[in-house]
Amino acid sequence: MPALERDWAKALEGSRHSYSLTPLHDIVRTWQLRVASAPAVDAYTDSGRDESGFVALEDVLGTRQ
Repeated sequence: MPALERDWAKALEGSRHSYSLTPLHDIVRTWQLRVASAPAVDAYTDSGRDESGFVALEDVLGTRQ
């Protein structure tokens, strides 16, 4: 959870300066997608096809609109 707390604190600070809730909504959306994709990641790594490299988060979640 440190990553979520770090992201939330940064977004909260940005919201305080801009008077916009958009940064907070973006963090919630991003983390919802991360949590939702966790079972698929677990299934992939459990399948024995684990690759030692990594995939960029943008490739998994897509780009922001």
